[in-house]
Amino acid sequence: MKSSYLDLVVHVPHASTHIPHDLVKDFLISNQLLDREAYTSADLHTNTLAKQAWPSATIIEAEVSRIVVDVERYADDAKEEMAKVGRGVLYTRDHNNKLIRNEVSPQDRNALLDRFYRPHWEKLNNHAAGKILVDLHSYPRLPWPIELRPSGQRPEIDIGYSSGITPMKWVESLTEHFITCGFEVGHNTPYSGVIDAGAAAAVMIEIRRDIVGSPNEHSDWLRLVDTLKSMPLE
Repeated sequence: MKSSYLDLVVHVPHASTHIPHDLVKDFLISNQLLDREAYTSADLHTNTLAKQAWPSATIIEAEVSRIVVDVERYADDAKEEMAKVGRGVLYTRDHNNKLIRNEVSPQDRNALLDRFYRPHWEKLNNHAAGKILVDLHSYPRLPWPIELRPSGQRPEIDIGYSSGITPMKWVESLTEHFITCGFEVGHNTPYSGVIDAGAAAAVMIEIRRDIVGSPNEHSDWLRLVDTLKSMPLE
């Protein structure tokens, strides 16, 4: 796998906090609580992190908050394990497992998927085909009530990979790189696997949120940017 940063596609599915005005009425909680949940659920600053670390890469961001439509989930709830806790492609529960939206009708569900989900995946598939894909996320230091595997280790960096999509040599080189840069590294914990968008190779990078922090506010941010910028792509 010989690649350069020009071959890199970075998927940032959960950075947005945007809730379109016409969709606010679909939720059962106040606007203040809705905004708070959008911010809590978001992988804040991962879009900024991607742009600073990989300025030459193609970065694909979700248009709306994951609590409106989660583009990282399977469109079919029968295939999506998080649908069991109301966090499938269309969320009905917040991160504390409290009801925030009633079940969406088939007609409205299809309209939301047509508006946000399907165009996102068409764009992602078109750009990722034959390229190297990094699926970039962050996650809280302590597990949320809706998590299915709350007892899993929560390292500073979680490398998520899937057989047939992620070369193990790449996992090994990434692990060595992050450890050399002083980070605690785990594999497929607390989240596992990587999306299949037709890339030549793909990996998920999950960064614990206390490590991400806020852009440019502390030396750890610059260290993280430099670490991602220099990470191996093979």
